[in-house]
Amino acid sequence: MKALSKKLVLPNKDYYIVHLSIINALIPSNKLTPKEIEVLASFMMLQGDIAEDRFGSTAKKKIRSELNLSDAGLSNYIKSLKAKGFVTNSNTILQMLIPNDVSQDYYLQVINKDYGTTEKSAD
Repeated sequence: MKALSKKLVLPNKDYYIVHLSIINALIPSNKLTPKEIEVLASFMMLQGDIAEDRFGSTAKKKIRSELNLSDAGLSNYIKSLKAKGFVTNSNTILQMLIPNDVSQDYYLQVINKDYGTTEKSAD
């Protein structure tokens, strides 16, 4: 079977949601829920001055309004993201989650260990 390839051209929010969904599939434990992905994507797409204090009160107010969340609801999602290690205690997003601004490439190889690999060893 040849390698599967797909190019997606997405609006800003969908770009971050799809990126986090792909990364989420690669995480062995503590997976993000769909709503956590939406919340984290909303924080990731902030730009300009508001992005300087990504988890500040102005940013939180904007995210709460966009996602129709209560103050307590958003706080619970942020607390969960911190508990899972996706947001640090100093309110920064884990670096491995942050994609390039314009485009992000992924390379994934899945090998069935019961059938070995097609690669030859360097003996």
